[in-house]
Amino acid sequence: MATQKLVPSMVVDLLLQNGIPELKLFSPSQYVLPAFANSSIGLSVMFQENQLRWMNNSKDIHDWIEKYIKNHVDEGVDIRYLYVGNEPFSRKYKKRTFDDVVYYLGEARKSLDRHNLSHIKTTTAHFTDILTNVTKPSEGDFREDIKELMINLLKFLKETNSPFVINIFPIYLVASKEMPVDFAFFDEHSNYTIKDGPHIYNNIFTLTYDTLVSALTKAGYPDTDIIVGQIGWPTDGYQNANPKNAERYHRGLLRYLKRNEGTPLRPNRTIDVYITALSDENRMITQWGEYQRHWGIYRHDGSPKYKIDFSMQDRDSEPTTAKGTVKMPNRWCRYNDNIFNGSKEKVMEHVNYTCSKSDCTLLSPGATCDNLNFTWNASFAFNMYFQMNSQKTNYCDFNGYGYITTNDPSTPTCRFPIEILSVEVIDNGAMQVASSGEISKEHTNPSILPIGLALSALVCIILLLCLLMWF
Repeated sequence: MATQKLVPSMVVDLLLQNGIPELKLFSPSQYVLPAFANSSIGLSVMFQENQLRWMNNSKDIHDWIEKYIKNHVDEGVDIRYLYVGNEPFSRKYKKRTFDDVVYYLGEARKSLDRHNLSHIKTTTAHFTDILTNVTKPSEGDFREDIKELMINLLKFLKETNSPFVINIFPIYLVASKEMPVDFAFFDEHSNYTIKDGPHIYNNIFTLTYDTLVSALTKAGYPDTDIIVGQIGWPTDGYQNANPKNAERYHRGLLRYLKRNEGTPLRPNRTIDVYITALSDENRMITQWGEYQRHWGIYRHDGSPKYKIDFSMQDRDSEPTTAKGTVKMPNRWCRYNDNIFNGSKEKVMEHVNYTCSKSDCTLLSPGATCDNLNFTWNASFAFNMYFQMNSQKTNYCDFNGYGYITTNDPSTPTCRFPIEILSVEVIDNGAMQVASSGEISKEHTNPSILPIGLALSALVCIILLLCLLMWF
């Protein structure tokens, strides 16, 4: 969900260069999927809830799967999972729960089988608010209002040998539970621990994971496979959201996953995760916070923001940069404070408008650019609007308050970005990089083929982008 999108083949090439084995797409874009043909990258794609609600009968679902799944599989695209809806029982950001998800899962399953695609597993991902708010994992249970729905879902997953998928956002969880931020990390720099009988928890991930294990056990499905559908750390837009902490989090996460030590309730287990997200998404909805647009390991131009080693060898180096991107000219839009000195009310009208039409999340409290004075604050807002509209001259006018400059207005702490030249036609292809608990040279990620797709398009509808460590 970004304004400027990388060519899909660049994304496939990027993933292959970094050895990323699997990718999760929040939308099976007709422009994106062909780039993954014969790439060895395993894909998870989503049958979105808003699409399902328009389906009138089984034939509509069957036709959709033929168009978006079967036709691409026939062309060599390695689709491994079909997600039906996303976080169907969450009450965090939805007006209503998607109670019919099991019905649609069943219809999708029947259609896949009719198309001889029985190898593709069907599931859906859940937000952590499906669990009761407890302080110890052993107390974990599903919310009372969804228990019957959850039992039906678990029965379906068992019958179809499909995994239960949970999305875990550590930065959100420690804040909502009023825990110290260090409890989110795996390096044990925090003195905060939770003791639960014989078990001791020193990070939010294992605590949340085992809370789910307890809930599954109480529901009668103790052996259900679990995949972490989204996990990561944002780099801006919020307190403690920065590249340093993102690097710290992912380095600890990958070390932990490589050890295959599991959790206290499921010891010595490989845990599969999708890391959110491949790149930033400047069009992402921000109802949870401004950091929602800054999950990316990569910037919009395909350059990495911090060090992360997808090979899980803990190398101290940045991942490969996307090749072939072309930046727009070195031009920025600034607020002309010399001519219109003192007209702050009118300037703020333009600032508020530009921020409503572009991305000013870096100006929010705790973000990179929250310490700018009035002139630089207005300039940042004007420039974002200018850049996100492809540097068209009329998007830097503002009744004379703006002007175009070739001098970079960036400050030591706040970068004024320049966008890339974007693919003209790309639809909502969300991307997440996948990463699994072991290393395997066969596991490759779905966004790096030398074919021609969009990093931002794929990466940017993530509501993560996700990385799956290899087997």
